[in-house]
Amino acid sequence: MALPEPQSTFRDPIHGYIGVFDWEKEIIDTPAFQRLRGIRQLSLTSYVYHGAEHSRFGHSLGVMHLAGRFAERILRRPAHKELLEERQGWSEHEFEAKVDQVVLEARLAGLLHDIGHAPFSHTGEAMLFQGEKRHEHYSVEIIRSSELGIGHIIDSLESDWGVSKETVSQLVDEQGFYEVGFVKELISSVWDVDKMDYLLRDSLYCGVQYGNYDLDRILDTVTLYDESPDEVLRLGIEYGGIHAIEGFILARYFMFTQVYFHRVRRAYDLILTDFISEVLSDVLGSGRYPEDLGEYLEWNDWRVLSEISHRMDESKRNLAWTLATRQHPKPVYEAGDHADTAIVNRAMTRLRRDAQQQFPDVKFWEDRAIDHPERFRMGEEGWHIRRRNGPWESLDSLSRALSGLEEIRQFRLYADVRGDEALENEIVAFCRSVMS
Repeated sequence: MALPEPQSTFRDPIHGYIGVFDWEKEIIDTPAFQRLRGIRQLSLTSYVYHGAEHSRFGHSLGVMHLAGRFAERILRRPAHKELLEERQGWSEHEFEAKVDQVVLEARLAGLLHDIGHAPFSHTGEAMLFQGEKRHEHYSVEIIRSSELGIGHIIDSLESDWGVSKETVSQLVDEQGFYEVGFVKELISSVWDVDKMDYLLRDSLYCGVQYGNYDLDRILDTVTLYDESPDEVLRLGIEYGGIHAIEGFILARYFMFTQVYFHRVRRAYDLILTDFISEVLSDVLGSGRYPEDLGEYLEWNDWRVLSEISHRMDESKRNLAWTLATRQHPKPVYEAGDHADTAIVNRAMTRLRRDAQQQFPDVKFWEDRAIDHPERFRMGEEGWHIRRRNGPWESLDSLSRALSGLEEIRQFRLYADVRGDEALENEIVAFCRSVMS
């Protein structure tokens, strides 16, 4: 049975018309998915780049679209058919059915990969969840839930297409097993379609050019790497696409330094994390998001913004007032983008402690690039380049454009100086003396 034509479309500012199948539209219409309209993609980045008010809803549609495009492109390339039959054990008779199944599963995983996000996306993710839990755990739980209806919609496809909520959840789960390894990479890896969408989308809405790269060229030159020691087929790029991949990596680098780890943007993330913890503590008795899925899904940006409005008190200059009036803390010490590890370690172990002792009435926050979910890291595995009819080589060995790029090891210390320039200067001088 061939895949039908999509029955509905969304008009997207990045990808144009995004077609959706009936069952995808049914999932999109569920309250759990519609909740993503109330979760901003970039938290309070709009305080810095005012256009950045886009939500996880549009991003999820974009990732679904790209996951389907890339899976279809790779699976239906004539040069890959024999390799897929050999490595995946697909017979000639079942080949087309398997391709359709994998494409549909990739699309559903792309659609649902962020459905478990908390308010303001990644803000406070390391502090506001119970234990080791993160938004991905809730995404998997939502897919598998018998009460929310999404799993039931997916399981209704099993008889015709072989798709089930279990296979889709395994694709979404970073620790899950999915038999087609390169599709797992499409959903979560150094070059996943999540990054491919958010770089273009965030760049557009922030009004910057840093995140632009040649998506079509990557799609045109993506191929299968067939020399992995575990014999799992993984993603590779033909040599003709090397400059497109370089552009993609540089886009990640510049978006991180200029947008994602922008000093003011991060200042708001820090105080917003404290405020959400305060609200959760007052409402639930704990400064963490509830483990119960139903209770968790009641939280979105709108609820937090409502709490800011109700709780702001100028006389106390509390956290709600700070957020509402944009009185963010100021960076009083910053290590460079590529600071020496020893400097960062020294700052982490003593700078905040010493500053707090010297200025006991001032509140301090520390921030590190390594704690950021969209951080840029060099030396990540997965960049396999194939010369025309030749051997595989690593991107590191071929790319001169990236040879000078280093991992970002930024560190900042912020202080709540409330517009007191003299106090700010005094703290800055003290921090420099500690670190000199």
